[in-house]
Amino acid sequence: RAAPGPGPPPARAGSRGGVSLEGHWVPVGAWVAGEVVPIAELRVARLVLAAGAWRIEDKSRCVVDRGDYVLDATACPKSLDLIGRDGPNAGRTFRAIVEVDGDLMTVCYDLDGGERPVSTEPQEDLLLLTITYARESARLAS
Repeated sequence: RAAPGPGPPPARAGSRGGVSLEGHWVPVGAWVAGEVVPIAELRVARLVLAAGAWRIEDKSRCVVDRGDYVLDATACPKSLDLIGRDGPNAGRTFRAIVEVDGDLMTVCYDLDGGERPVSTEPQEDLLLLTITYARESARLAS
């Protein structure tokens, strides 16, 4: 097994007990298989999570993908299932892990829709996409 290449910074689990994913999130860092992906190359300009549903908006704020999500905050790492309902991922389920640290959220899943990753570190047998998002209101305030 090859040594992991450069990857996302380690994210810490959410503080103060509860985990709140609800809100508007904008990508601030992205990696595929440990390699940096420029934010401008991402299709997602905004991820909106509300009442168990998710949607991805592009740079013109058009919804390009949507579905439902299920969070298991008791799992370690926390698990997040993204179930596609409309758009290019309709009918697909991505088994992700999620780490929340204040107004930052890191989501990591296998692009092939396979097994849930065990960490955000690159894994030889998985094509992992890892995106770190900032809560939009926090990003605008800074």
